[in-house]
Amino acid sequence: MGKTKSYFAEKKMPNGKSKRKVIGKHGVYTLEQARTEAKRLLILMDEGVDPVKQKREIRASAIQNDALQKLVPTLTEAYQYYKLRKKLAETSLIAYDGCIENYFNDWKDLKLDQITSAMIIDRHLKLSEASPSRANLASKFLHALFNHTISRYKDESGNKILNIKNPVVIVKEEKAFNKIKRRKGHIRADQREAWALAVATTYWQGEQNNDYRAYTNQDFLFLLALTGFRRSEAESVEWKNVDLQFGTIKIVNTKNHEDLLLPMGDTLWHLMRERKKRAGNNKYVFTDRNGVSHISDRRAAREKVTENSGIEFTFHDLRRTFGTIANSLAIGSYTIKRLINHTTDDDDNDVTDGYIQVSFDDLKKAMNMIEDVVLTDISKALIKKRIYFDQKSIRNIQEKWIEHNNIIISKYYE
Repeated sequence: MGKTKSYFAEKKMPNGKSKRKVIGKHGVYTLEQARTEAKRLLILMDEGVDPVKQKREIRASAIQNDALQKLVPTLTEAYQYYKLRKKLAETSLIAYDGCIENYFNDWKDLKLDQITSAMIIDRHLKLSEASPSRANLASKFLHALFNHTISRYKDESGNKILNIKNPVVIVKEEKAFNKIKRRKGHIRADQREAWALAVATTYWQGEQNNDYRAYTNQDFLFLLALTGFRRSEAESVEWKNVDLQFGTIKIVNTKNHEDLLLPMGDTLWHLMRERKKRAGNNKYVFTDRNGVSHISDRRAAREKVTENSGIEFTFHDLRRTFGTIANSLAIGSYTIKRLINHTTDDDDNDVTDGYIQVSFDDLKKAMNMIEDVVLTDISKALIKKRIYFDQKSIRNIQEKWIEHNNIIISKYYE
């Protein structure tokens, strides 16, 4: 203890230089406490550790961590960053926006390192009580958001800002993800004729007019059944991706991020040519009533077909129906995967997949085979012999339209 009445430890370092480290003032430390701390410091010095430098580094690290802590994003900020960096489909954006607003709204202003595993498992279990599938969606979304932020969110120097373990792994570790039965709904073989006939003969007011809205509900449902497209993919098809000269249709921004180019079956090709005649300068094949964007949420149309046919179905059931028909026709498995846009990534064990190229002719043949199963001759005739009315050109349009269809149908039952 020197004149300043402070305790210190001093020892020659392994490099031969003497190093002194102040322990603290007498009165703050007792003699016994100072001896204990001195022993600890002397051991460090004997091992070549400079306690002065160590303390300086600890202080600098604390300052840096404090600065990084201020940069840790809130849940809202992390989600905005996620949306900017990820190429998300419209349906994914809608689902994720719903997760933030409906399931994590009270966490929006919390920094990510304030959201704990305990909070997450509690929220998952609570959401599971109302909807097991939505609870799974919410937790999977949050897991992806944390992973993205932990690995990609950095300061100006390139340092990771969030140095934590993803807290959402607790859901998997606790085996709390809900087991959801895979949906198997589709239009059965004995229902297909009735379903297609119901679509072709269901009357939607205004859709017989001779303009871009003509037969929108009917064509939308047939497009789903004749291509296996997902609902959002079919809703947003643009005319620039429909080649009427060679009869192809392309979907971009797909779920697996790979564009899908398919030949159209003959009836679908005809259907698209007729739509194009009335499309004007519209961007989308299925333009909304305002003529600005594309259609969305056609549940009412689906429900009306169910009412008229007695056949309940979802839009995704039509995709499963497409795949089921393809399989029943003994179309090759690689052709089916190509038709429904499954890639080699969907089956990592199938090394042969990468070597097999499905020809355009094979795809065209398959599309026509599937079309012949979905559409009977009556349904095809109703599509190809459609009648269009100029607005206000005739009274009792519905009655005239039904009469026109009945004449077509009756010819097949004579």
